[in-house]
Amino acid sequence: MAQATPQVPVPRAGNGLARRTTLGVLVAIIALLGTQAVVDMADIAVGATGTMSPFSAGALVGSTIAAGAGAALAYAVVNRFTARPVRNFVAIAAAVFLVMLVPVFAVAPAMGITPTGQGLLVAYHLVVAVPLTAFVVGALGR
Repeated sequence: MAQATPQVPVPRAGNGLARRTTLGVLVAIIALLGTQAVVDMADIAVGATGTMSPFSAGALVGSTIAAGAGAALAYAVVNRFTARPVRNFVAIAAAVFLVMLVPVFAVAPAMGITPTGQGLLVAYHLVVAVPLTAFVVGALGR
């Protein structure tokens, strides 16, 4: 019987995970802040403004750092306790992504966020999830 080899190497060292996670977080932050700068320059009405807005630089950076820490912790646990950590982590990341969309549709309108703002929040979730997942599993940043 043939044995399958993973297309993405499964990293085992913690310092490699920290480096990859940091790169993923940095890429996501740069993409978020760049996109938000375009949104601000185009004066797109998102409905929420000020420091408590989910579109503020502090909220974007802080939530991305928190997502990175959670992703690194989840990957470390999955890597330690499962035989197929990359597959399992990607499945967990997809589930977390879907759960994180619930507040975008359930809570954001009460905060005064417009439908355009909601769409932008979904895009921002993707902008964080995709590179962060790719870097954490080692598909990028080797």
